[in-house]
Amino acid sequence: MLARDQHQRRHRNLNCYSHDLSKCYCCGTVLTFPSRAKKFRCSVCQTTNLFELQTSSFPTSSETDLPHVVSYEYVKKLVDRCYNSTSSESGQSQTLHQIFEPLSSYLYLAFKSNDVLSKSFKVRKASKRAHYHTSNINYQDIHDMFSLLTKLPTKRPLFSALKGASEQLKRILIFKDSNDPRNYYWLLILLEIPILQRSLLDNDASTSKLMSDVPEIKMLSYDILKRCLGILSCIDAITTTNYITSWFSKMDDDQFVKNVDLINLYITFQLKKYLYLANNPGVRLSPNPQHSPNEHVSSHDAEYFQNLNLKRHLEVDDPVEAHLSVTSPPANLFGKPKGKKKEKGEVKVKVHQYGNDWHIKSALMVMNMLYRANISRLHPIPVSSFYNSLVDFVNIKLDYDSWQSSKRNSLREGKSTHPEISQVIGFLHGTSINKNLFDDALYYFCQYPFLISLGGKISVLEYEARRQMGRKAEEAFINSLDKRTTIDIYFKVKVRRERIVQDSLECIKLNSNNLKKSLKVHFINEPGVDAGGLRKEWFLLLTRAIFHPQTGMLHNVEDSNYLWFNIVPVENFEMYYLFGAVLGLAIYNSTILDLQFPLALYKILMGKSLDHNDYKTIFPVSYKNLMSLKTMTAEELAELELTFEVSYSDAFGTNLTGDLIPTGSQISVTADNLDEYIEKYIGFFIKDGIKRQVRSFHEGFIHVIGGNALSLFSPEEIELLLCGSDDSGIDVDLLKSVTKYSGWKPSEDAQNSNIIKWFWEYMNDMSNKERRKLLGFVTGSDRVPATGIQNLVFKITLLKAYDSNRLPVAHTCFNELAIYEYSSKAKLVGKLSKAIFESAGFGIK
Repeated sequence: MLARDQHQRRHRNLNCYSHDLSKCYCCGTVLTFPSRAKKFRCSVCQTTNLFELQTSSFPTSSETDLPHVVSYEYVKKLVDRCYNSTSSESGQSQTLHQIFEPLSSYLYLAFKSNDVLSKSFKVRKASKRAHYHTSNINYQDIHDMFSLLTKLPTKRPLFSALKGASEQLKRILIFKDSNDPRNYYWLLILLEIPILQRSLLDNDASTSKLMSDVPEIKMLSYDILKRCLGILSCIDAITTTNYITSWFSKMDDDQFVKNVDLINLYITFQLKKYLYLANNPGVRLSPNPQHSPNEHVSSHDAEYFQNLNLKRHLEVDDPVEAHLSVTSPPANLFGKPKGKKKEKGEVKVKVHQYGNDWHIKSALMVMNMLYRANISRLHPIPVSSFYNSLVDFVNIKLDYDSWQSSKRNSLREGKSTHPEISQVIGFLHGTSINKNLFDDALYYFCQYPFLISLGGKISVLEYEARRQMGRKAEEAFINSLDKRTTIDIYFKVKVRRERIVQDSLECIKLNSNNLKKSLKVHFINEPGVDAGGLRKEWFLLLTRAIFHPQTGMLHNVEDSNYLWFNIVPVENFEMYYLFGAVLGLAIYNSTILDLQFPLALYKILMGKSLDHNDYKTIFPVSYKNLMSLKTMTAEELAELELTFEVSYSDAFGTNLTGDLIPTGSQISVTADNLDEYIEKYIGFFIKDGIKRQVRSFHEGFIHVIGGNALSLFSPEEIELLLCGSDDSGIDVDLLKSVTKYSGWKPSEDAQNSNIIKWFWEYMNDMSNKERRKLLGFVTGSDRVPATGIQNLVFKITLLKAYDSNRLPVAHTCFNELAIYEYSSKAKLVGKLSKAIFESAGFGIK
């Protein structure tokens, strides 16, 4: 009885302390801890989160007791002082460690202090406030200082600086005022340490002469990098992340690219581990790598070497071996392989493997800041700079499906009162739970699509398109059984070449529910059967006809040579709906079009708003004139007699006017309302004046291509997807390397035959414009695929008729050129030129 009372009393005493929830501000793991606690330690990343500073790192909190702020100049003075101290010590020999001890101690204390680092490496030392236009950090000073440390005769000062930084990162203060971006200056400084990337490279320390390749230095560099990314990714305040994003955007090109490459390298470093494990399913990671017989190797070092060892074995493709040296992980970090190693093949990393890795998630979130920063940069780097090649080894379709399932589950929570019915409906619509999905991951790569290459995104888009087209075909088949009628599983378009616009638009209008079926095109009174080639030609001819000035839908802006929406269109707004539908069909059917639009059009397709930069691209002269108004005095502005009225022309050149605001023609433009005038003027031509046209255009596009896979693309990628690559000339040698041959036995003899040698000589002698004509003749499009000419299917077939007088034949359905074995190069050139430049459809002009 007494024992039971004592147990109940102890139980009550334990429950009298309430517990709180908080995430770790390094890895993001949600943890519980007593409400009275002033700190808690994360069991995942071993970071101590402090709610308040209990004790100072220094004897007193006075600023006079803190180390001097860090700068290249100050560290250089300390280095010189250390060198000079050797000459003053007469008769006493000192070790390098003793000579540089003052420098090492200073760097350790300085880099261990949040306060000191936040005030270090300043461009303007007197500046106290945070500014969007600059971080006020002298990045070059950071690089110069660390370059100096790596050139010293001892690694101790460099080690001390990194050690101090690492210890500071392991004990972080959860800022009460997270809206103050100045609290995060020190993280940006640490992220700029130039040797961090060396920790992600597998360099042999025994042969490398670089100080940054010493194992202890690499371990600390890795620890600093992962924790910096972790803390940055856990910032809750939107204001602070906006400041940091703005600071990233103001970096010079080289520095910005280095940051993008560093984080991509870090993601690659983490992903290679999972790629190795996917290819070697018998290998298991120890769940507790910190339990090591080697006491000198900490848990963090064990984690680093575990990743490095897996990465190394992936690159050399050797079986895992256990090494116990300082440069390798402890032996028990790996389980022994079970069974035989899997045969080589295309093995994809699954979301189940990487989906809960906080290292990758934190890197993705920081990379997202850089991507947002790139959008607002004066000169953005190409979106392809963010691609991570190792993500191509991820099962991106499974990632996409899991992401979609996660989104659906989030929407269902708390809404469905009849889960059984929802499950049946989900099964009927193909959205039911798939046991292979992983819909409770921390993240999905599809949430950060800028990392996925264009080829990977296209594969997801085609995957979703095939699934939707297949579903439409199944529905058509089931409906035909139910109604006892024959329903075509294809969307068939029958057109007359001379009335291609009217016939095509009529077909689209009458088949609005069939647009997601596979497309088949037939030109009336022509013998072609569509296996892909007729579809390509239909798109090419249709878009050229739609965009002709006679339709009145669009006009050519002379200043930029871009097509843009007419303020007053000739046709009704349904034409714009059909125009959008045509572009959607082109993407759905993987067809390249001949378009001449600014990036703004593709932003509209993606549902994004347009800005001043878009107007500047479309109307460069007008934009320059508007900006010049800002340089005028009030008197000069008054002399222009401007009002809130705009002049524009219709499709026939008739001049019209419109008010930018109610009664705008009666309101004069002054210095006080000039900014509003400029905003309204720009908005009229890219938003307000074309609102109905744009709405109809966007609705037509979404009606065809609607689906979440489209959200993976940026406007630049949508342009590339629709138009193909037109940036450079056609690389004949590259095309030659991917060309397939048929009709020769063996096929290897083709490249040695005269006819093939003559063909490539003929193409080499062509201008780029002529090469595009040849490409259009063979493939149905004169553009290179979005992923490059190396991904173009191109085939040359030898026809069985020696020295025939017939012309070569193009099978655009299969990107195939069929040629006869002509007796001379001159005859080949003549016949091929006539076929390319004088043919149209299935006949000769």
